[in-house]
Amino acid sequence: MRKALQRITPFLWFDHQAEEAAKFYVSIFKDSRITSVARYDDAA
Repeated sequence: MRKALQRITPFLWFDHQAEEAAKFYVSIFKDSRITSVARYDDAA
């Protein structure tokens, strides 16, 4: 029987330094990637 691969889909929320945190997160997990980035201004 084949073992199914597990997929983790995290959703991270940071008030500051989010991009740096996401890049670190991706650097520690093999074959991981950032697929979407949403940026908002102060009015959002």
